[in-house]
Amino acid sequence: MVEENTTDNDSCPSVTCIKPEWDECGKVRWPGIQNQKESANAKAVLLQPPIKTIPVIFLPGVMGTNLMGSGEGGDKSIWRGDNELKVYAKWAGKGGDKRRELLNPDTTKVDNRGDINQTIFSPLSDDGKLFPARRERGWGEVLFFSYGKFLSVFQGALTDDWQQALVNHGKPTPAKDGILSKLVGKSLSEGKDAEITGESVLTREELNHFQNFLFPVHVYGYNWLQDNKTSAEGLVTFINRTVSLYKNQHGHGMPFPAGQEKVIIVTHSMGGLVARYASQVCGAKDKILGIVHGVIPDLGSPAAYRRMKVGARQEGMAGTVLGSTAKDLMPVLARAPAPLQLLPSAKYLSGAPWLSVEGAGEDGSDVKLPKNRDPFGEIYLNKTLWYRLYESDIIDKDEAVSQSNWVEYNDLIDKNVQPFIELLDNIYHPNTYAFYGHKIESDGTLTWQKTSIFYPKNMHESDRTLPNNYREIPRPFNRSQIYEVTSSKTPGDGTVPVESLNAICRNSEIKSVLATGVEHQGAYDVSSLKDILSRPALQFTLRAIVKMVQEIPAS
Repeated sequence: MVEENTTDNDSCPSVTCIKPEWDECGKVRWPGIQNQKESANAKAVLLQPPIKTIPVIFLPGVMGTNLMGSGEGGDKSIWRGDNELKVYAKWAGKGGDKRRELLNPDTTKVDNRGDINQTIFSPLSDDGKLFPARRERGWGEVLFFSYGKFLSVFQGALTDDWQQALVNHGKPTPAKDGILSKLVGKSLSEGKDAEITGESVLTREELNHFQNFLFPVHVYGYNWLQDNKTSAEGLVTFINRTVSLYKNQHGHGMPFPAGQEKVIIVTHSMGGLVARYASQVCGAKDKILGIVHGVIPDLGSPAAYRRMKVGARQEGMAGTVLGSTAKDLMPVLARAPAPLQLLPSAKYLSGAPWLSVEGAGEDGSDVKLPKNRDPFGEIYLNKTLWYRLYESDIIDKDEAVSQSNWVEYNDLIDKNVQPFIELLDNIYHPNTYAFYGHKIESDGTLTWQKTSIFYPKNMHESDRTLPNNYREIPRPFNRSQIYEVTSSKTPGDGTVPVESLNAICRNSEIKSVLATGVEHQGAYDVSSLKDILSRPALQFTLRAIVKMVQEIPAS
């Protein structure tokens, strides 16, 4: 909120409004005040901007952080999302062996050199002085084509209202309203695209209070191949470093008692799991004012099984980049704990089966897994059945190498994947808001269906042309049965089905939950401040942040 500091003589006929500027350390000053004449009853109005800071930290989803090598010659870019077509060209032709070599959690680290969107969506720049430069705040760590525009618009929305009031102060025409002013009194439940629980509409008083603070957007990029536990521990360190920056080095401090400084966190997809683990397991809960989760795979998704088992060709260009076939993708995922931590937990569908295999029982009946609420033992660590999750010989045909692969994978599931999933069971920060998609067909359950295709065993391999989501299974009498994995196409965001959000929707401690028509990868897509008004997920996120700060005193 913009305040005025003036001289004591209210009868001054001459009034000069002096706008603030910021030095390199974020300290506010009013240049020109020393030039005001003491005579002529001049009056100076010092326009006072907000000065206390509450940092907002954004966490991207899986594949959303740029990676580079960490060994000798480690400055080499491995995964860089500056241009979608260039990423496609780089990865579309790479096979499983090369992908496994490059996308290794032990030889990669975050690359902060990515492109940064330079557009400023508010009257005054956030890129240096008012806040540290965008690159210093980590914006170069995430995929430009996925998050570049969003970060600029998001930052603009968090600073627009008080800046509009400041730059238009004293003008004869009414000041232009900031973007958040347009959300006052608006109910998201009124839209055809949205369903919301725990809604509290934004009031003018709440927005006025919100404008007492500054909200610099920082980005925590993390290695999306490594254990999410490791990334969560890194997030705790990042929170502490960010708090120290504004408490001791940049600007005028934070609006919290000493030792009780907090940040706000906004997450996309798997980033939500990292944030939850940091908050509720690693002890950062009291350093976080609140969390907004966007399309979080709360209980996991069968899409993680499908991608591992058949690749992601059906997902278009993004799927081709990720890995079209099982031979492309399985060798990478089998060594990367974080993507495996997206598999359905034992609580998914309340333990009911989500994977069916037609006619695979000994008596010809269908197999439905998990039978006993144990997807780890029945699917993920199964070593013999063809519909098991991991095939250790998919590119390594040597028996010794295949066995070594299995041992490594087995240890990864036992020591990293299962404990992480189980420790997150139904625990959330007490000031949590979440939105998810509920309109797009998704993998709620999966079925391996028999097809009418049969091949003689002696047919030449090159004559067998099968889509990547088909699987050939040997049968008696010199025949083989072809199976196709099919999706239930239940509502969701295209990746995470609504079934994965059951725990969040039922948790009475969650402040508010929005179901809307967002697509998983594009959950935060936005092109401008005005575009926010047609995107319920962005409105929900911004409104949640306004709500979070109401408990913080303005002075």
